Amino acid sequence: MHISNTLKAITLLLATSALAQDDNNNNGESDRDSGNTGVVVSASTTSTSAAATSLASTSTSTSASGSSTISSSTTTSTGASQTSSTVSLKLAKKYVGQDFMNEFDYFTDDDPTSGYVNYVSKSEAQKSGLIDVQANNVFYMAADSTNVPTGRGRDSIRISSKSKYADGVYILDLNHMPVGCGTWPAWWTVTKSGWPKGGEIDILEGANGLATNPNPMIYNAAALHTSDTCALNGQTYMNGQIGEWQCSAYFSGNTGCGVKMTGVEGGSYGGPVNGAGGGWYAMWRDLENSGGIYVWFWPRTSTSVPDDVKNPNTATTNVANWGIPNANMTVPCRDNFNNHVIVFDLTFCGDYAGATYASSGCPGSCATFVRSNPAAYSEAYWSLNSLRVYTASGKAASSGALSKGAIAGIVVGVVAGLVILFLLYLRFKKTRKNRHMVEEATLTEEPIPPTAKGPYAFLAARKPRIGPTTLAPGRTAQHFLDGETPTAVYGRTPKGSDSDIKLAEATYRPHGGNSSWIG
Repeated sequence: MHISNTLKAITLLLATSALAQDDNNNNGESDRDSGNTGVVVSASTTSTSAAATSLASTSTSTSASGSSTISSSTTTSTGASQTSSTVSLKLAKKYVGQDFMNEFDYFTDDDPTSGYVNYVSKSEAQKSGLIDVQANNVFYMAADSTNVPTGRGRDSIRISSKSKYADGVYILDLNHMPVGCGTWPAWWTVTKSGWPKGGEIDILEGANGLATNPNPMIYNAAALHTSDTCALNGQTYMNGQIGEWQCSAYFSGNTGCGVKMTGVEGGSYGGPVNGAGGGWYAMWRDLENSGGIYVWFWPRTSTSVPDDVKNPNTATTNVANWGIPNANMTVPCRDNFNNHVIVFDLTFCGDYAGATYASSGCPGSCATFVRSNPAAYSEAYWSLNSLRVYTASGKAASSGALSKGAIAGIVVGVVAGLVILFLLYLRFKKTRKNRHMVEEATLTEEPIPPTAKGPYAFLAARKPRIGPTTLAPGRTAQHFLDGETPTAVYGRTPKGSDSDIKLAEATYRPHGGNSSWIG
């Protein structure tokens, strides 16, 4: 049996299947990331311009100035960026109701953004009533609004999708977002590990949103975080305001680069959105083609919501008819963004809400208020109708579920393991059989004569010798050693001196075939 060669072949097969599985799953990654840090938005910089208005009016035609060039999934213009696509993207995944429980991981580590929060597991959240699937398959996800917290902070939820996505359209149909002093909710995408390498995209984010009559008005802040030094291009094709230009997480305390979505009538964040019954937030990630990330928001009461946004059963989508984005974040460092998981979370205070707490009109200190006023967080919950992701292929970049390649790899591994076990069994069986044969032969053969006690030179004659011997240099197997003498059994004529023969006769007495040795 050539077991070694067989094992080599199996090893090669296993390695090949492992590589195939790795390609399907794109690298094992951990759940550690930075979290999201809000953009500090300055109202002094505005990007709403006459150029944007002009481009909006020519969004479906090519002008002589070249400022509204339309191409397949690309963004090109002179002095402005226009989003337009002639490619329809296919539905890759739709999350509703129970999907938010089963197809998302529940984060329970310490908050990476230093929030006063205790993220709980799925089982604990269900037990405490912090997550639930309500009527019409609406997913409910809340912070605790009953107890005075101890330890890490107020109980809350942070979830991340098992599947990863890259370029595509992401549409969130939302009824309600968390509000209240000290709250910091966000919907974002981020690299699974190694942050800030791999990037982060904040689609919906704000802090200290009041349930009614916010003053000052808080707008949604869409933002990017990168590892490399990278700045936003000079976008004018949007109706939001640029708050920060530099995207690197190592610059200016990780504020990131971003846009304050001021162009939405009635507001784009917090109480005003909830008062309108929620709405639709959408992000088009088009880094591979245009290097851009674009964000829109339509309140529930809007009459201009595109059909492919409003209809949850739409199989394809196309941003060509969506109009001017509320945020246009085009960057030269598109390679800073890899496949991302989708995250929802609600933390309290921390790097962002804590820093803007006092200026938001909230009383006292952030952590003290959050700890002492549980009833103030009855509005600190998410209510989600659906989340849809559309991609060019109609598939996720990688799935949390086992792919066909992974399943094939497991099958090959199991079969190879069984083959190895079978070969080892055959080897064991053969070894055992050989051992029994040796034992049986030992039991049936003639007894070995007792070990002689004569002089060494004489006893050495009993050793078989072929060719030159080290016991008698210069002699061959035809010579007798000192102390040897021929017997009737051997029938050999000695070669050597008379003294050799006499010495042998003095110490050896033959007794026919059953010779005995005399010491």
